[in-house]
Amino acid sequence: MEDSEQESSGKPKDEEPSDVIAEVDAIEPNANSEEEEHDPSPHVRITDALQNLPMFDDLFLKMQAMNLEIVDSYIEDLEMDLLREYIEIERTPVQSALFVSALSQLWVFGLYELLRTWRQRAAEVLKFAAEVDQLAGPKREESIAKQKERIANASEAALDRMYYWEPFERIVEDPKYKDGLRGAFDQTETLFRRIEALRISLAKHEVPKSKGAFAMAPGYGRIDMSTGSIYWQIVLQGNQVDLVSRRTLADECRRIGEDHSDRILPAHIQEKVLQLPREAYGITRVAVKLEDGSEFPEVIVSWGKEVVWVKGKHSSIPFNAAKVVEVRSVPAPAASPASGEDIRA
Repeated sequence: MEDSEQESSGKPKDEEPSDVIAEVDAIEPNANSEEEEHDPSPHVRITDALQNLPMFDDLFLKMQAMNLEIVDSYIEDLEMDLLREYIEIERTPVQSALFVSALSQLWVFGLYELLRTWRQRAAEVLKFAAEVDQLAGPKREESIAKQKERIANASEAALDRMYYWEPFERIVEDPKYKDGLRGAFDQTETLFRRIEALRISLAKHEVPKSKGAFAMAPGYGRIDMSTGSIYWQIVLQGNQVDLVSRRTLADECRRIGEDHSDRILPAHIQEKVLQLPREAYGITRVAVKLEDGSEFPEVIVSWGKEVVWVKGKHSSIPFNAAKVVEVRSVPAPAASPASGEDIRA
């Protein structure tokens, strides 16, 4: 890590989504991250936020969440000390930076594994529910009994075995529980994919979803001059890159339980979007039609599920994504539109 001029920080509200995935420039060590503005006084604990998710009542998942929160608090103090030291000596404090960078990477790995475990279990429960919904009478009861036996055998050595069968039982009896689990799974998709891409670069030294392409400077981080947090440039596809800091991921975790279901497309529309060509890593540009017949000719969908941007001068997403009834692919513009016409959610 070397010295460099401090750059401005913050996330402009009306940039094109592809600006987040900007073209790769020459690396400027210690340049200030162009990341989301950090909330200086987060009032939500990571543990509490994660426990708002369905199926997070598992004792050992909660223990992992608590571990993340404890280490996050410790790293935040180190980040502030690192920034203070950098300002005082007017150059990168190499040993301090290396220590914070090492802990930050390990924290990211822990966060990824916790969310991956929860999402894997949620996906299994949702898949089971979809299969059971196609059955009736004795066949339905037989399928449920077989699944219960499989779970009992798989959790024979687990101290918390009671947690494993409960969501399977609830999802076939309570449609609201199924809707809540599906909603939570979909609403965590964008954050999880961002963490996943970072983890692949840091741990596997590969470009995510690129069949073994080598990552650019994997593990090389810089100091965010607004928070002291380590941030990384992660090459995604071609000349696209994401700038992400450890502190940003921690703040996004604190918001993970917030409801933004009005930005999630219906399941059958999600399937259609996933069949359309992607413009960028996880990004599909579409035109949508709503139940009332209104249309929006240029919309950005993240990972086939969440509406994150709509062309035009809007202070927020101007429609309820659950009301979308039709989608079609639209080509990317030859040049980015004027910033005043765009909104990035």
